[in-house]
Amino acid sequence: MIQSTRSAWRPERAEHRFGWSLGALVFILMVTLPWYADAYTITTYTRSIYFGFLALSVALLLGQGGMISLTQTIFFGMTGYVIGLLGAERGIAFPWPELAGLLLVVVVAFLFALVLMRTYGLVFLMLSLALGQIGWSFARQNTSLLHGWAGMRGIKPPELFGLDLSVSSHFYWLSLAVFCGALWVLWRIVESRFGLVIRGIRENPRRMSALGYHVFWQRVAIFVVAALFAAVGGILAAWSSGIVTPSTLHLNRMIWVLLVVILGGARYFWGPVLGTVIAVWLDVVISQLTPRYNTVIGIIFVLVILMAPNGLLGLWDSLQARRRRNRPPGSAL
Repeated sequence: MIQSTRSAWRPERAEHRFGWSLGALVFILMVTLPWYADAYTITTYTRSIYFGFLALSVALLLGQGGMISLTQTIFFGMTGYVIGLLGAERGIAFPWPELAGLLLVVVVAFLFALVLMRTYGLVFLMLSLALGQIGWSFARQNTSLLHGWAGMRGIKPPELFGLDLSVSSHFYWLSLAVFCGALWVLWRIVESRFGLVIRGIRENPRRMSALGYHVFWQRVAIFVVAALFAAVGGILAAWSSGIVTPSTLHLNRMIWVLLVVILGGARYFWGPVLGTVIAVWLDVVISQLTPRYNTVIGIIFVLVILMAPNGLLGLWDSLQARRRRNRPPGSAL
């Protein structure tokens, strides 16, 4: 059963030699970006990184667990609010505000999961929507502690390892290093027995329960892990922008991230990464061409999803499979 749920997050090595070579080239270009790009480009890629964490969080639940959660922006913004409350307003030094934010995310995600993981499908979706709206409404209406629409301001990144993170290139390198570490952790999760079990639950939870797996607690665990990915992205976002507001938690942001994940390919390891980079740059480029950029981007998303329901990486896989079928017998790979 578990073997049959092998995900597209686990590419065949022989068929992806070109992909590994291309990935190495992209990695080199990303590491050396501050040496040849301007400050605006560096800031845009930094934005792609911290939104990439949020996309990974959504994709982990959707691609591996088959769960469409609309609560992930709550965890993304929660760490920023904690950093603002403890760090910017009360002067508590790094890393205590960040650790407190991560701890709060774990607790809240666990409590959310105790409610959500008793449900599936549409009920799960609607409950996650309700919980997400509760979190957003609390941030919007709480003016004494969270300052309502004004949010938390004056958040500054700390100095780490002798690096001044207020310098865009230093902050970019730190963000890239943390993101690469997160990708490695995510890959280990996908390759682990736990990842196999989660995919098995996605396909047939009743059968997995009959095989002796604790389906409820396995789903709770993957939800908490996904929340932590979003929380780390929220820390980087708060450090980068210096502000967190209820808009950070809004449903519009959640829908945008969900579309980004689908755009790249939810069941592909690199899908959320590709989708985030494309979406962020579309926003930058098209907003410079027309004030109705949201409409244009929405049309592009709709067309891509209609033509490639499995995302851009799914479309690429389909084209590769068609090319292999049409290859003459005995021809070179």
